[in-house]
Amino acid sequence: KHTLNAFIAIEDKRFYSHNGVDGKGLIRAFFNNIKSFSFKEGASTITQQLIKNTHLSGEKTLKRKLSEIKLAKELEKRYNKDQILEKYLNTIYFGESCYGITAAAQKYFGINPKDLSLNQSAALAGMIKAPSAYSPLTSLKNFNTRKNVVLKEMLGQNYISQAEYDDCVNTDLDVTETTPTNGNPYAELVKTELARKINTDAISDLKLKVYTYYDGELQNALTNSVESVDANCDRRAVVLDDKNRISAYYSTCGEITRPLGSVIKPLLVFAPALDMGYVYSCSPLLDERINVNGYAPSNYNDVYYGYVSAKTALAKSLNSCAVKLLNDCGIENCISYLEKTDIPISDNDANLSLALGASEKGAYLYQIAGAYGTFVNKGEYLSPTTIDRVQNQNGTLVYKNDDKRTKIFGEDTSYLINDMLKETVKSGTAKHLSTLSIPLSAKTGTVGNDNGNTDAYSVSYNGSYVTAFWIGNMDNSLMPNSYTGGNIPTKMAKIFWQSLINVKHTLKDTFTTDKVINKGIDKISYETDHKVELSNELFPKRYSVSEKFSVYHLPPTVSTRFISPTVENGEISVNFNQITIRLCLAEYYEFKIFKEYNGMKFLIFDSGTAGKNSDKTLFTDRNVFPDRTYRYSVIPYFRDKNRTVNGEEFFFEQVKTPSFYGDGEWWKDIFS
Repeated sequence: KHTLNAFIAIEDKRFYSHNGVDGKGLIRAFFNNIKSFSFKEGASTITQQLIKNTHLSGEKTLKRKLSEIKLAKELEKRYNKDQILEKYLNTIYFGESCYGITAAAQKYFGINPKDLSLNQSAALAGMIKAPSAYSPLTSLKNFNTRKNVVLKEMLGQNYISQAEYDDCVNTDLDVTETTPTNGNPYAELVKTELARKINTDAISDLKLKVYTYYDGELQNALTNSVESVDANCDRRAVVLDDKNRISAYYSTCGEITRPLGSVIKPLLVFAPALDMGYVYSCSPLLDERINVNGYAPSNYNDVYYGYVSAKTALAKSLNSCAVKLLNDCGIENCISYLEKTDIPISDNDANLSLALGASEKGAYLYQIAGAYGTFVNKGEYLSPTTIDRVQNQNGTLVYKNDDKRTKIFGEDTSYLINDMLKETVKSGTAKHLSTLSIPLSAKTGTVGNDNGNTDAYSVSYNGSYVTAFWIGNMDNSLMPNSYTGGNIPTKMAKIFWQSLINVKHTLKDTFTTDKVINKGIDKISYETDHKVELSNELFPKRYSVSEKFSVYHLPPTVSTRFISPTVENGEISVNFNQITIRLCLAEYYEFKIFKEYNGMKFLIFDSGTAGKNSDKTLFTDRNVFPDRTYRYSVIPYFRDKNRTVNGEEFFFEQVKTPSFYGDGEWWKDIFS
């Protein structure tokens, strides 16, 4: 309570009685400004300061002041006093890149706001008048002098007793600078980017207006999503809009580079493989234990699935398939794609372990999210940025974001990756997101070993936003093995997306394109021979599977199956009083069996009229006589609603039944 009272006493003593604007204060400021022929006093209430800090510029003009007054009154209608005070304390600036009371308490005293003493609260309340002048890191004397001014106001307004005042005013504070665990990470990103783009480290000495892409609504949703999931570790999260502009950012440990884990797979392996035409999204890949020149990575839990599609391999994040695919496509070929993004790649990274995210420098979280933004932008990459433009104190433009684009992948490749990563949500490692009512593409990643994990990621996106969530520890200590990308970070992502759905935030799917078409493939060849062949126009629907293909990379062969139904081979055998015929691959067709004897040929069986339970690979003819020669043939065919297609007749060699007198079994059968 004394923290709240300290700020009210020094900043807005009539806070609980006015409607957002203090009339007495305005009158006093008006006459003082007339006397000094200046606009140095603004008489801003806490509500007005909140409006100014979050909605308006800092310029001292009558127009801006009138806007501030109008909005302050509107704010008071929407929120109660305690809510306004909370928002105010969470947004005011305390110097040293500290925004909000939490960051300040941690920065200067190494504690949380609830643990602030009366003396410490008064000191922080005093700082905000001029953070640079009253910062304890600049002048400890000024810091304590200003603190005592606040204490005097608190005493005069009966917030504290004389004894409390005497005790605090005679006790100077010292500080030990610490790193805040939850200040304003977005502001830090802006500061870092600003220094890089205007080529100076002296940001604090420049009077600049920096216009950013910060979105308060998204920031609140992001913060809530991260803090709603219990995790005993550091956490980071970022939101990019559809042009890779950073709209919100959260971090408990600043912005650090970390190994990428499996989130690198779409960027380094699968998208390049698709783009080069090396695979289709349906291409069968053999998931098995591998050893490539001594490098033998294993799948999660050492589980292998045999032949799976490339889409399934990506959805399940199968390490074996990713490493083999990188090796087959060529490491340098694949790296050439990744090098066009901001993810740093060194010469030492050119090995197969890169397929699993083992890079020398790692990457910042926003760099990872930005690389995924390429798939949203039809294969064009834009560097992630917080800054729209920068003006100097005279209003002159000194920097403008030009949204420069770099083509990395084809539009067809990006569409296919988006489609493949939707399967990750549907049945893969990001299935926590599958219950959401919006289409999402996603990829998870985990870095660790049997003893625990060091990093866990979840990247998810649609046509509106790209989000990336990370958990880990700055000191590289291990987290429990239950802390995986598909678990905690994906749960955070689910809360974020659900919050946007709840407020009916406009969310769009990723783009559509005419560069990808649906084509039927031969299901029999795919499942039996693990080949991708287009089905022809005669294929029955039950034997053709529709898959997505780039118009630039279609399967080169068309299956000949069903163009002319065939029986590739068959066997015929005589067993006393019956003749058995076995057919190979005839289960895909209907067939007619003919019998020739003594110059006559007649139909003895038609599977098309024999019923669904008839065996299409085995037929037995018991209507035979001893010591006779027969010849059998088969005509395969298939039919649909419009036509019947007959295949080439297949002839078996002649067979002869045993002599009647040579075997008593004939006699038994005849008389039975």
